[in-house]
Amino acid sequence: MKAIGLMSGTSLDGVDASLVNIENEKFTLIKFVTLPYEEDFKKKIMHNLSDETAKLSEICSLNFELGYQFVAAIDLLLEGTPYQYEDIDFVASHGQTIWHNPHHQAGLVPSTLQIGDASVIANKTGIKTISNFRTADMVVGGEGAPLVPMSEYMLFHNDEKNMLLQNIGGISNLTYLPKGCSIDEVIAFDCGPGNVMIDYFTSKYFQKPYDDGGKIALSGKVIKAIFDELKKDDFIMKKPPKSTGREKYSAKNMEKLAEELHFNDYCPTDIITTITEFTVYSICYHYQKYIKNFDEVIVSGGGSHNNYIIKRMQEILNCKVLRQEDIGFSSDAKEAVAFVVLGYLTLQGKPGNVCSATGAKKPVILGSITPSRKSHVKG
Repeated sequence: MKAIGLMSGTSLDGVDASLVNIENEKFTLIKFVTLPYEEDFKKKIMHNLSDETAKLSEICSLNFELGYQFVAAIDLLLEGTPYQYEDIDFVASHGQTIWHNPHHQAGLVPSTLQIGDASVIANKTGIKTISNFRTADMVVGGEGAPLVPMSEYMLFHNDEKNMLLQNIGGISNLTYLPKGCSIDEVIAFDCGPGNVMIDYFTSKYFQKPYDDGGKIALSGKVIKAIFDELKKDDFIMKKPPKSTGREKYSAKNMEKLAEELHFNDYCPTDIITTITEFTVYSICYHYQKYIKNFDEVIVSGGGSHNNYIIKRMQEILNCKVLRQEDIGFSSDAKEAVAFVVLGYLTLQGKPGNVCSATGAKKPVILGSITPSRKSHVKG
């Protein structure tokens, strides 16, 4: 069985696409690509992630525009391979989160919205498409996130090591797999900002989309006054299960933070160092408070390429911190592969949520299935 996983995350870098072979519930990555978003398109998405600037007409259009972007990512992924649309058994698409409200904030019903309509994918490619993975978990009292832990349990749990898997995308999240654990013993939750703040202020001060290799952070110093204030983040202090996103770490909120903490009074390099140190703190704080007994830390996501983050995690935790490549997996492909796993479980009629991670009252089958069309002709 061949499947494609699609992921557009909080970093808004573009569409991550993984081509995966599935045999006897073993998932093997064949190819991974990222289709970058053009800057104007990225700004259009960003514009619609805030109540103050979002427009219903643009969100409606983006729902279809993202669908076409996902099809383009599939085409890029299959390019140069022996596979055509008709060779792919299913596509599993996370979509792009526009709003995620797992609590009764402002009297609103707990809800979530991912766009990038599956009908566009299914009808343009002729491939059965699974989407809307978060909603079923929320209906049974969960936060709809994190969803990656089920795939991590299936791919990595073992009887010999207590494993800590740390993903650092726009938001950072951890999964703890005690050796010999059952699915009910998995611990997983969002830790706080991963790259979202680093990328925003790197773009603002250095006109670069991200801090390549952590070079900027490595060349500066931590501003204690700002760091001490950042540590007061109420999400960091909240007990798990918990999840977050750009609703909290929006451009508006980051600009407000910069103004309140007088970022402009300091060297921009030191600002990036301080914010990156805050990302490290938000990760290690949760290890020390909730995990403690672990043999191995394995980092994935865009943050795994930031050498400042890896260096500081090693120093604080006083242990070896590995990247997923060190154990034969792709750091960048992790989430796209995870949705292949979840899509597979959906088609098998098996639950895909980890209740201990999301807070759901019971395991449920995740996702909505959009059937393929009979014709497999591109167009």
